[in-house]
Amino acid sequence: MPSIKKIAISVFCATLFSNTLFAQDQAPQLLKQPANWQFERFALPPEFAPNIPYKGVEELRFSPGMFVKDTTTYFTYAFVAELDSVRSVSQDDIRNYLLNYFKGLCSSTAKQRHLSIDTSKISVAIEKNQHAGKDAFYNATLNIFGVFADGAPVKLNMEIKVMDDKATSKIYLVFIASPLNKTDKVWMTLHSIQKNFTIP
Repeated sequence: MPSIKKIAISVFCATLFSNTLFAQDQAPQLLKQPANWQFERFALPPEFAPNIPYKGVEELRFSPGMFVKDTTTYFTYAFVAELDSVRSVSQDDIRNYLLNYFKGLCSSTAKQRHLSIDTSKISVAIEKNQHAGKDAFYNATLNIFGVFADGAPVKLNMEIKVMDDKATSKIYLVFIASPLNKTDKVWMTLHSIQKNFTIP
């Protein structure tokens, strides 16, 4: 099964396992659940989006149907970005993070898989959830491309939780995402991942 890291890295190196940039401990340190969702971990900024202005790590959990278009959990996943030496992030910072991330990811993966897409059509709309608690929450809608399948447009619903660890000057962005409406039961699983995440 493909993964975001593996497909993106293959654009930049002849052999995936020879690339030492992402040679990190693959044991989950941030997203330890769901255990039956595929796990991925890599350094920030990622090779496919070098303009992201943060250093740190990202961990991802992919639903069983993440990469298969005709499944009920296509493009449904969660990921956490641990940002080092950062004291705050704004709504615009998160929007720019997502734009850089998905433009780079879609461009690199489409090229590697010989898909034709127009990255100028990738967009991010984001707004703050005014009813959240002490942690900041944002709702976002992303127009991207399903480059792990046939390259067709995907409208991705996303929520972002921002957690600030002042003791270590780290910020954690907890992303949950799916093309499915938030009334779908898969969002119960995604919200559980979001709720149960704790700063390590």
